[in-house]
Amino acid sequence: MNVMSEKIMNTIQNKVLPIATKIGNQRFLVALRDSFMGTMPVVMTGSIAILLNAFLVDLPAQFGYENITDYFQWIVDINNLISKGSISIVALLFIYCLGVNIAKIYKTDTVSSGLVALSSFIISIGNSMTSTYSLSNNNNIDLTTLFTGVEGIKVTGSSLNVTISGLLPGTQINSNGYFTAIIIGFLSSIIFCKLMNKNWTIKLPDTVPPAIAKPFMSIIPGAVSIYIVAVLTFLLNKTTGKILTDVIYTILQRPLLGLSQSFFVVILVAFLVQFFWFFGIHGGNVMAPIMEGVFGVALLANLEAYQKHEAIPYVWTSVSYGSFVWYATLGLLIAIFLVSKNSHYKEVAKLGIVPCLFNIGEPVMYGLPTVLNPILFIPKILCPVIMAGLAYLATDLGLVSPVTQNVTWVMPPILYGFFSTGFDWRSIILSIINLILATLIYLPFVKMANNGTIYN
Repeated sequence: MNVMSEKIMNTIQNKVLPIATKIGNQRFLVALRDSFMGTMPVVMTGSIAILLNAFLVDLPAQFGYENITDYFQWIVDINNLISKGSISIVALLFIYCLGVNIAKIYKTDTVSSGLVALSSFIISIGNSMTSTYSLSNNNNIDLTTLFTGVEGIKVTGSSLNVTISGLLPGTQINSNGYFTAIIIGFLSSIIFCKLMNKNWTIKLPDTVPPAIAKPFMSIIPGAVSIYIVAVLTFLLNKTTGKILTDVIYTILQRPLLGLSQSFFVVILVAFLVQFFWFFGIHGGNVMAPIMEGVFGVALLANLEAYQKHEAIPYVWTSVSYGSFVWYATLGLLIAIFLVSKNSHYKEVAKLGIVPCLFNIGEPVMYGLPTVLNPILFIPKILCPVIMAGLAYLATDLGLVSPVTQNVTWVMPPILYGFFSTGFDWRSIILSIINLILATLIYLPFVKMANNGTIYN
């Protein structure tokens, strides 16, 4: 390293990294990240069910083998039930996990906190759904009086509005409700936990078993928290005529999701994740609120649209990075096999190739290493940026289908993109092109290491 680059590295280490470390360790962001991860067993099961249905329904339909679908219809129906109990209620799963994780911060009753958050969320989303249908009126009947007196049905011009009350709105408990769940979850759980720690509790004799005493102690904090959310929800509805979820979705979630779909944001996230990894900081953890809170919501929205055979709403999701970007380290290993004369590099490449094929890059990251390796700094940052940019443009231009499936992160490269796009064969070509680009970018820097570096 020359003097200038050494100064830059020292400045980053001394100024930027402490800030990034604080962000990555901020307790509420950690709770948010852990809550997203907490839903993974159920969400991944639902994703597998939808992916299996793609195998049994969409793929046979492309080649005219609908009889395969008919034969396995019973499996398709079972998978639909699993989807209904997982992807369709993902906001409910998340809000409970968030309540639990916030209680862990305050070291108080986790189950009660999760239940309070869940109850508060249900309060905030309303209890009715309205659907609008277009009516044909060739006989010039006065439709406005046709349903007079029928509760829940209203005709406006040629539109029929049907409102069903007394149920959980499906559009509020899926991915559309994520941001409401985050806001209500933090509000209700923090109030609950702070009141618990202030001992606003019902005192019971020491002889009462803990299993009975703990729920009783949670009654007052839980009631106060739930009532606060209920009052805020009531006042908002009376003043605006809307429920909280609709307001948050309009002024917060939709704009943020729209912003996340810009080319600049996509490559910026790719840059930042690898930038933090270069200095040994878990880039995924630092960027988790954006990766899961924004791009993860886009993935679930795409998954729901795919299941309903609707237009896919978002170009880029959290899994898009895994499908087309994060396997850049494999390009480094290929470059080492092709041109490296560095015995250490070649030995690490041999040991790291199998884990890398399953997206486990730590053996290379810390064994080569790529962490704090000045020779590999440029390609480590440049590869993901170029790969993300190319994949985004290919998807945005319709050359490759958007990612719609939540594929497990250990899926090997190339297959990863194929499965995540719902079996779009063009994704294979894109994945191979990106792998070739990563290899070509790494080649000259691997050659530089042949001349001897501080990592011989």
